[in-house]
Amino acid sequence: MNFQNDTSKYKKRFGLNIEEAKNIKLIALDLDGTLLDDDLKISKRTIDCIKSLVHRGINIALVTGRTLGSAYLVRDILGVEVPIVAYNGGRIVVPPKGEIYTAKIPLTEAIKIIKYAENKELYVKAYIDDLMYVEKDEEASRIFCQKRGIEYKVVGKLSENLTEDVNMIIIYYKDPIYGKIDDELKNINVNITASATIALDFVPKEVSKSNGLKLVANYLNIRREEILAIGNSQNDIDMLSFAGIGIAMKNADSMLQERWNHFTEYTNNEEGVYHILKQI
Repeated sequence: MNFQNDTSKYKKRFGLNIEEAKNIKLIALDLDGTLLDDDLKISKRTIDCIKSLVHRGINIALVTGRTLGSAYLVRDILGVEVPIVAYNGGRIVVPPKGEIYTAKIPLTEAIKIIKYAENKELYVKAYIDDLMYVEKDEEASRIFCQKRGIEYKVVGKLSENLTEDVNMIIIYYKDPIYGKIDDELKNINVNITASATIALDFVPKEVSKSNGLKLVANYLNIRREEILAIGNSQNDIDMLSFAGIGIAMKNADSMLQERWNHFTEYTNNEEGVYHILKQI
C-alpha cells in the first residue's frame, strides 16, 4: 500500500489548524482504541461534542471492524443517527436509506483461511451477519461478546460446519506478527489487514475501511478533501490515507506509529477524539 504519510520523511505534527477545521464536512471515527476508552465507554463531553457537530450539519461516520449490531449499540450511546461502516467496510448503513452495501467472503475461500488456522492450531472466529461462530465455548469469547453486544454460536470445527458465505474472519496468533502475512495466505482472494500485533482480519477482496468511507462520502456528496478520519491501528491506515486529514491516536499501535506522522496528543483514555473534535 502507498502511504501518504511516512515518518521517515515527515516530522510528526499534532491536532488541527484553523484552515483544516473549517472545511471538514465528514468525520470518520474508528471505535475500539479511538472513540471508545479501554473500558469501552465514551465520555459525556465527547458525546455532547459529537451531538453538537451533527446539529451543525457535520456528518459523523462510525467506521469499525465490529459487527453492524455492535456498532448500533455505540450509535445508540451517542444518541444520533449516523452512517455506520461495519466489518471494516463489509456492511454499510446510511440513514435514512438503510443498508447501501454488503459483501461476503465466498465459503470456498473462507474454508481455506479457516483450515490454515486450524492446521496451525491458531484461534479463529468467523462472522456471518451479526453472529460470531467459534469452535469451542471459552470464557474469553463469552467476555468479548458480552462487552460488545455480540451473539456467538459454538459449532465445533469451523471448516466442517460453516455452510454459508462469511462477512469476516479473524485469526489470532500466539506471538506478535506485526502484520506479516504467510505466503500460503497470499493467494487467497481476500483483503487482509492487521487489527492488532497478534491478529489478522480477512474480508472480501474489494472491502476496506477506505472503500467504505468512500461510499459514504459519495452518497453524502462530500469530497475527499472535506473528510477527517481518526484511528489507532494498522487497519485504519487506508482510511487515514484516503481522508483529506487523517489523524492517529497517541495510543496508536506500533505498526501505525511507524507509518504515520499526524497525531492527537491524547490517548483514547484521555478523550483523544474530543480534543480533536472540539477544534472544529
